Amino acid sequence: MVKQTQASATQKRRPRILWANPFCLLDTSSGASMTVRQMLLQLVSRGYDVQVLGATVFDNPKGMGRLKEKFSDLSAHLHQLIEAEDGALTHKLVVSYSHNRNHLTTHEEGLWYSQYLYMLDSFKPDVVWFYGGQTLDMLIADEARDRGIPVAFYLANGNYKSPRWCRDVDLILTDSQATADMYRKKVGYTANPVGKFIAPENFIAEHHERKRLLFVNPSWQKGASVFVQLAEKLERERPDIELEVVEARADWPAVLRETTRRMGEQRIALSNVVVTPNTSDMRGPYSRARVVVAPSLWWESSGRMLAEAMLNGIPALITNRGGMPEMIGDAGLSYDFPDECYKEPYQHLLSDDELQPLVDAVISLFDDEDMYQDLVARAWQVGKEKHHLDRATERLITALTPLVNLRAGNKDFAIIQKKRHRQRLAYLATKPEFKVDNSLKELVGAISGAKQGNEPQVNRLWLTDDFTWQIKGKIMVLDNRASLIKSGLADQMAATEAFGIVAFDPASEIKEAKQYEGSEYIQLFQHALLGDGKPKTLYACVAPEMTSILSPLPLEKLPKRHHLGAKPLAELPITTVALDSIDGLGNLDWLILDELSDTMLVLEHGKKTLANTLLIQARVAFQLTHEKQPNLAELQHWASRNGFRFYRFHNISHYSHLPEKLSAQTACATEQESGDVLFLPSHERMATLSEKERMKLAFILSSGFAAHDVAFELIADVSQEKALEFLEAQELLPPAIEKDNNELNSKFAANETAFLGQDDNLFALLD
Repeated sequence: MVKQTQASATQKRRPRILWANPFCLLDTSSGASMTVRQMLLQLVSRGYDVQVLGATVFDNPKGMGRLKEKFSDLSAHLHQLIEAEDGALTHKLVVSYSHNRNHLTTHEEGLWYSQYLYMLDSFKPDVVWFYGGQTLDMLIADEARDRGIPVAFYLANGNYKSPRWCRDVDLILTDSQATADMYRKKVGYTANPVGKFIAPENFIAEHHERKRLLFVNPSWQKGASVFVQLAEKLERERPDIELEVVEARADWPAVLRETTRRMGEQRIALSNVVVTPNTSDMRGPYSRARVVVAPSLWWESSGRMLAEAMLNGIPALITNRGGMPEMIGDAGLSYDFPDECYKEPYQHLLSDDELQPLVDAVISLFDDEDMYQDLVARAWQVGKEKHHLDRATERLITALTPLVNLRAGNKDFAIIQKKRHRQRLAYLATKPEFKVDNSLKELVGAISGAKQGNEPQVNRLWLTDDFTWQIKGKIMVLDNRASLIKSGLADQMAATEAFGIVAFDPASEIKEAKQYEGSEYIQLFQHALLGDGKPKTLYACVAPEMTSILSPLPLEKLPKRHHLGAKPLAELPITTVALDSIDGLGNLDWLILDELSDTMLVLEHGKKTLANTLLIQARVAFQLTHEKQPNLAELQHWASRNGFRFYRFHNISHYSHLPEKLSAQTACATEQESGDVLFLPSHERMATLSEKERMKLAFILSSGFAAHDVAFELIADVSQEKALEFLEAQELLPPAIEKDNNELNSKFAANETAFLGQDDNLFALLD
């Protein structure tokens, strides 16, 4: 009998892979995360021992669904290491304060790095695998190399043009030959293409209707402007052809409005286009698709959607960019657009002659059945030969095998470390101690708490990660003097992807207006404002904030502090826009008016548009500076006759009579200069609001004004259970009530049908 040696025993153990990266692989908003997760699952199925270290960092909050199913309250685990079971994988995740990678704190990076060192020395992987090019990511490869562990990197975009990130990387894996060729020619390093990794259960449909032209992720980079032009032309010439748009991170209504506006006639909908919300289960859209279109305008490493289409036997129409032709082979047609199309912000409009070949191709694929069926057969073949999961897995294992066979995990890391260490020392990491650092919360709290009295600051949104808003449709905001942009609130609102903001800047106070060109959420129009649609005179003053279509008061009627700023410099013609004349605006949910415009003129010429508006925010000057400034009495009179009621004052502006130096140090400003007046729908109108409108108004009031009480009442009219969740998230429930409510919610989870009739019991807790 042959005695088994220690060496032969270790050679038979399973190969060990450590995936280490702060991004969370459970992120359904990240194509790279979804791909790597599937790769690791395939390796586990082939006998690999895989461990995953990440953090609660996501490309977009929309992608947090899988993790939130397992940990509904991540804040309760702040700066701790949690384990999320995911089938054959277990994700060890450091819980960070923010989901945004750029907001990861030094403390959080230190916690993650300590856990990484501990896993290197305790798990002893044969290969470390990661992606990312930030400072912490560089240390991933550096520490592995210090122990003699080979390092692999996953690369699936065109942004890694510097050679530093791959200094300690042994193997670069990519998704297409085109990306590998591009980097070899432009930078000089070699990447190994392994293809896409697509599991059939969420992406391959069982049955196919083959009736629609499908476009996924309508972003500017993905060619949304081209698709809008294509859809609009097909609507006119072939209205029988159905189109479907599947939203991802991008916002289709905003793209449609902006593109059609630039085409000459702004549209808020196209009759031939069906919009499907972002989904992790693509079988529905693929079951309806006859053709997919991918007119990407940036470097597309491969195009995951194209591989999915091939696996479904769906032909594709694409631009000749990056790895897309490689993905579809001969199962579709590719096009080259003018060079201007491939430049940011990717909104160049095609001429009719440039667009026509794409239009003709779509029509042919719907009308010529023989041609179409030939391409379907080719698509099935491409999917089978290029994109089958088993073939991709074989390519991955072939690429990893030379590194795995080195069995780096069997080595004594101390020997290797001593050779590399300048002081001939080795380091064995111990299990780190996770401590909560509340300094960031304290900082945010201090900033947000720097307010006068009980008045919320206007430069922050009042949102919490502990409550998920379910808003249907975009909340449209019209801001007559760009106050949201000037306060910094507009960018925060845009980040939620729930708002569409149209702002006027009559005095051109916004200095970097170009940053909003092409924005999906913010449109800025300078040297224009609301009015009656007739030209007006703009009185330009020394102080831009005093510039107005209302003439400044004589100096003797102004306090000395305004004498210089109100001095006129010039009289300029300016265009005004009547609210009721704006085509394509759709619903106007929130109107913001300033104190330097003819507010009553705006309201009188906007009655039709404002009939269904949810909030009017009008600023009133208590200390007048201009002729004909609006006053509270006039506003209340108009509101009472047009379906609105006074709600409250907001954002009161004060003036201090202390000397300037002392005033800067002492919070004592007693004279009120101006304030916003908020008007809500009258009680009669409020009773008739739809569920959609109630949730929109609740979101506006809660996030924009911290008016959580009215928001609670509005949500309760839709769902009492949701209203109580809202109270809990805002920490407005006393501990005893919260405890009882949690018990009731547990009963609800156990027997939903029986519990539906107990909503009154929930609210009885609050009596």
